[in-house]
Amino acid sequence: MRNMKKVLYVLLPQFAEHELPYLTQPLRSDLWAMKENPKYENKIVAESLEPVEAISGFRLLPDYTFDTVPDDYAALVLIGGYGWQSEAAERVEPLVVDAIAKGRIVGAICNAASWMASKGFLNNVRHTGNGVEQLQLWGGEHYTNADNYVNAQAVSDQNIVTANGSGNLEFACEILTLLKNDEPKEIEMYGTFYKMGFVEFAKMMSQAKPRFSFNTIGLFTTDNAKMVSFYRDIFGFQTEWNGSDPNVEMTLGASRIIMFPRDDFEQMTSRQYAYPEGTNGTMEISFDVPCFADVDKEYERAVGMGAKPVFAPTTEPWGQRTCYVADPEGNLIEISSFVEG
Repeated sequence: MRNMKKVLYVLLPQFAEHELPYLTQPLRSDLWAMKENPKYENKIVAESLEPVEAISGFRLLPDYTFDTVPDDYAALVLIGGYGWQSEAAERVEPLVVDAIAKGRIVGAICNAASWMASKGFLNNVRHTGNGVEQLQLWGGEHYTNADNYVNAQAVSDQNIVTANGSGNLEFACEILTLLKNDEPKEIEMYGTFYKMGFVEFAKMMSQAKPRFSFNTIGLFTTDNAKMVSFYRDIFGFQTEWNGSDPNVEMTLGASRIIMFPRDDFEQMTSRQYAYPEGTNGTMEISFDVPCFADVDKEYERAVGMGAKPVFAPTTEPWGQRTCYVADPEGNLIEISSFVEG
């Protein structure tokens, strides 16, 4: 539980418990298993530490009262229900004022969004709720921003997330995105999974999944250390290699190469292989650079840092300026561009 920030859920009596799970669960779990290192922990805030009863009759035990809210929280989420016109709701206002002042995420769904309108919290942001008419009814003269009402399931603007009473999934996804709980594509996949349902989602994934997906380029080496230095220092690859393990993984953006000593590979596969000697034309690794001038610049830089020159920068008839160098194992590396500017 160390180093995890808190997401606080404000619950009033007769809260709508169906508005919780789409947000609370993915903070602790992926689609198929518990997260090994969750970033956040879920905590309940209520008027007292007595159990808070939901619309269904289920009761939840609060972690904090309105007077004992901790400072180390990332988001304050107001869950809807029938308690937002009660006296207890009045005690929530200072919590929202403080959260907004500190730049924390504030979420409000269903009647909680209507309550936000009644306190003027939605007057400077794009927002939604259970219809603009209801916000006007609740807000009266305190709600002056009907022009920025958006007819959507959920809306996020300036760290304030609002949703209507059926927008609990969209509400959760907007808050998860602001929290950076997962990568954007993972959050999108999470929302799609629950919108489509397991059966249709599984069909979509099976249809979308290619027969093969490209993994990596592997280089069999005689000197890992020299190769790591070459690709790191000249081309900017990153690695967490410890200097002794036989397997080396290096990445450059979304690209990946691995290196494995020839002797170790032969021992692993119980076979011997024929390896090319010197500079060889078996394969090449190719890098794009922004323009023609960069081809020349990077060629000179690579050769100056120890790459073997093979083919000096040349503009080919098909409009590509290209050059070749070789790495310490003799593998060809192309540096090229199709942009003359």
